[in-house]
Amino acid sequence: MDEAVNNSTTRPELQDLIHDNAWLITLRFVVVGFGIVLNSVVTGVFMYTRMYRKSLLHGLIVQQSFVDFFGCCFFLIFYNQDAPSGNWGRAFCRSRSLFWFASSTSTYNLLIITIERFIAVVHPITYRKKSIGKRSRLFYIIPYIIGFLISFHLAIIADLNDDLIGECVYNANRGFSLFSGLVIFTGLFFLPACFMSYCYGRILMVFRKRAKARQENAARGPGGTDKPPNKRSYHVSTQRNLVYTMLFVVIGFIFTTAPNFTMYLVYNICRCFEFSTILAHEITVLIYACNMCINPIIYGAKMNEFRSGVLNIWRRTIKFLTGADIADESTCVDNSLSQSNNDTLNIENNDKE
Repeated sequence: MDEAVNNSTTRPELQDLIHDNAWLITLRFVVVGFGIVLNSVVTGVFMYTRMYRKSLLHGLIVQQSFVDFFGCCFFLIFYNQDAPSGNWGRAFCRSRSLFWFASSTSTYNLLIITIERFIAVVHPITYRKKSIGKRSRLFYIIPYIIGFLISFHLAIIADLNDDLIGECVYNANRGFSLFSGLVIFTGLFFLPACFMSYCYGRILMVFRKRAKARQENAARGPGGTDKPPNKRSYHVSTQRNLVYTMLFVVIGFIFTTAPNFTMYLVYNICRCFEFSTILAHEITVLIYACNMCINPIIYGAKMNEFRSGVLNIWRRTIKFLTGADIADESTCVDNSLSQSNNDTLNIENNDKE
């Protein structure tokens, strides 16, 4: 985030250094443009195949891609060009809060996915008895509410920088700036990172405990378990894939969000460097935007339903363009898509031992 600089006029050569980095502009277009494409593909596949109707988890993944898509678009609009002058510039700077609203919503949508998976895996009986998966409206709305509460103050204090052409500042006194730094750091990085790490750590422990119980049952012979070996192996493989996916989520979130929010907090505490005028600030914001670009890879590309849906769309497209009869192949893909839907059900219906 941009922050107020001192009242001294910035030298013209420094302005050129800040605003004329062609390599940085190109890098933004490449990285964030890639995220826009990925998010639009994931959203399109889930909507076309109607996978978002299968479970709350699928619906949250679609919402994740939808929010990340607009977050990437807002980043290119408000962080890859200079602010205009006059009242339009002030409106431009205040509109930057749209990007932080989208990114905050994305963070807490990830947190809702974490809560849903934590309850479904660690407390499966409670998950079914309370019908948590059917309370979709509440889970969908919460990320938007929290995202607004965290980011709306940025639209109030944002203004055009009179000392640095094309830059925005957040005009606030020292106390409010410190409050903003603590809220942003705690609400968008520290608490989500700690909560996701705790939940995924607990899930990993549960998986290990259940895997150990299965090994003990298998060691006692055929009478020690009521599940056939191939089904047990399928459950173990599905759970292991889910654990790896969760670990990627935590690692990706921490590494992409920590630099920008840590720098923002340190600046608001010490005011020992000019936050808006350093290249490191531009890099950390771009790294933070990468978090919205990698979510489709983590949550979309690693799901069997998504891969089957892409294959289904591909075959139907080829059939439409060529007129070839691939009914049998499409049927196989549809069957594969239907079979892969059991992944989520198997996760939610873990063994009760």
